[in-house]
Amino acid sequence: MSYSEMGEVWSQYVRVRCERAVEVLRRREFDARFFPTREEVVEAVLEAIPQGQSVGCGGSWTMRQLGVLDALRERGHPVYAHEGGMSFEETMRVRREALACPFYLSSANAVTMRGEIVNVDGIGNRVAGISFGPSTVIIVAGYNKLVPDLEAAFQRIREVAAPANAIRYNLDTPCVRRGQCTDCNRPASICRVTTIVSRRPMMTDFKVFLVGESLGF
Repeated sequence: MSYSEMGEVWSQYVRVRCERAVEVLRRREFDARFFPTREEVVEAVLEAIPQGQSVGCGGSWTMRQLGVLDALRERGHPVYAHEGGMSFEETMRVRREALACPFYLSSANAVTMRGEIVNVDGIGNRVAGISFGPSTVIIVAGYNKLVPDLEAAFQRIREVAAPANAIRYNLDTPCVRRGQCTDCNRPASICRVTTIVSRRPMMTDFKVFLVGESLGF
């Protein structure tokens, strides 16, 4: 089998896996969709947010990879997302203001094939925005975030998401040096608040957009 044929096989595998996850998520009342490419999902996110609406976002690397926040700013949307270079006071103010926006953007640490969205936070602003406040939540997750079940979700968080994000934020935690979680008891630990969204929260338009590309940590 040639390299190009192998690529086609992998693309088909990713599509089948994502489409199956979408079916399960829809049964749990999420507005779930699959997009083969990042360009398509960016277009879908922009289409879902009416002109002039304010948008909140946590520290999602996926959203920054996709350029969604910059695209929204260019379109004139007020965007509340903390960025590097902000003072501590400013980041906390922006985090709180993001929760009052009608639209909230995020990714997930893991999405199970059983239809559960799993996140572990240090401060808790992201899981707060996902759980209640904004009337519309949009989760964008690459196929790399898909896992079989909750056990695999927490394993992914311990071995991939938490260490990678600790490195990203230049934190002093054992996972930065070891590459995996050690269930540390450190002031810099970002594993403090865990949420499992097992069904669409009542009164929230909750969209889950899966992408046929590897995105985020």
